[in-house]
Amino acid sequence: CCQNLKKVEIPKNSNLQTIETGAFSNSKIEEIYIPSKVSIIGECSFYYCHNLLKVVIPTNSSLQTIESHAFYRSSIIEIFIPSNVTKICENAFYECRNLRKVEIPANSNLQIIEPRAFYSTNITKIFIPSKVSKICESAFFDCKNLTNVEFAQNSNLQTIEKNVFSITNINEILIPSKVSKIC
Repeated sequence: CCQNLKKVEIPKNSNLQTIETGAFSNSKIEEIYIPSKVSIIGECSFYYCHNLLKVVIPTNSSLQTIESHAFYRSSIIEIFIPSNVTKICENAFYECRNLRKVEIPANSNLQIIEPRAFYSTNITKIFIPSKVSKICESAFFDCKNLTNVEFAQNSNLQTIEKNVFSITNINEILIPSKVSKIC
């Protein structure tokens, strides 16, 4: 709740490993560089950072988990999810209404997209990498501009929970062969 905090500089060679719960919540920061050694972006780290437009995460990032409510209602426009991330927790990008682009590399280790992870964002397309086995309830609910969902050819997706793609503009979707449950 540092209402006057607008700028945070963390050097690229920083030894910072964890951004813990609520670290920058309710601040006025506009952009942030997440150093490559950071492995966890904690719960509510950037919660209600309405001025946060830019989050830079390097491709060689050690980031493994984006915890719940991490960017809740921030104003980020795009996000790169590094290949080491295994879990995007519930409400991580909830109501990030300016979020238009989510980049997930093909070699991603992402395994689960938890409930409401991208709820009510403005993404237009999403790539679901091969190691994702479960997309949880309402993960992409109310993503009105979402028209394209692409699954990796060797997808291990097994479960699509309820309301995952409700209130989107998808007009065609190819369900991977390993899916055994659509709720």
